[in-house]
Amino acid sequence: MTRLPARSLRAIGTLLVAAGMGLADRPPLPQPQKAPAEAPPVTIPMRQAEEDYRRGLQAADGIGGPRDYVAAARYYRKAAENGYLPAQYNLAFLYENGLGVKQDFAEAAAWYRKAAEQGDPESQNNLGVLYSTGQGVPRDEAEAVRLYRLAAQDDLEGLTNLASMYLQGRGVQRDTAQAFQLFAKAAGRGYAVAQNNLALMYANGEAVKRDYIRAYAWLDIAAAEVPKAAQVRDALAREMTPAQLAQARQLAIQKRKELAEKGGKTQ
Repeated sequence: MTRLPARSLRAIGTLLVAAGMGLADRPPLPQPQKAPAEAPPVTIPMRQAEEDYRRGLQAADGIGGPRDYVAAARYYRKAAENGYLPAQYNLAFLYENGLGVKQDFAEAAAWYRKAAEQGDPESQNNLGVLYSTGQGVPRDEAEAVRLYRLAAQDDLEGLTNLASMYLQGRGVQRDTAQAFQLFAKAAGRGYAVAQNNLALMYANGEAVKRDYIRAYAWLDIAAAEVPKAAQVRDALAREMTPAQLAQARQLAIQKRKELAEKGGKTQ
């Protein structure tokens, strides 16, 4: 099954300005629905919810006709009201972005909350972003941190958002060492935004000894998905010796190989 993309905060792109670190938006690619290890017995209402959700996906994707978010929202709502988690997430996303419905952050938060309470990490992350920004809910950075922490167990955006909150001291006591560890964890699992932010921590000497070689390597890897990473990488290169550049490029090759072996994104 198909999921709409999760939402994240905006990212840093300026060299040596670590205090402004945030996140970059995930490319708008559908996300696969993670099936439970053991599915419960399918009841008649749940079968109907699955069918409504399928029809919603077809309408949103323009399968069998023009793309129709109004119809998608109608089908998602029917499935969501029957407790179908993916439909709750997708309906929330439509409300958040004003697709097929009038943009309504409060309604988006309400549906993200229903899915989050069912343990969905993408919904926990997206609801956390709404609390971070005060859209549809009162701004509450401590609640955002709680939600990011829940999402971080299974979602790289939630993990990276949590790192960003630690770095900036938002909703939690500022802890650059913890931020570094969390960015490193997400970067090692192939998340480009975390790779970008980890690189800037190396470049800035934030919670770690300044290391332009490692900074360059991570920026080079992140650049395929975070456009500003390439600009920062090239600016950093002008501050490096030819020997350092050669070493950094070799390290990037090594890191890509390690990521590929672990199944992470490398380009």
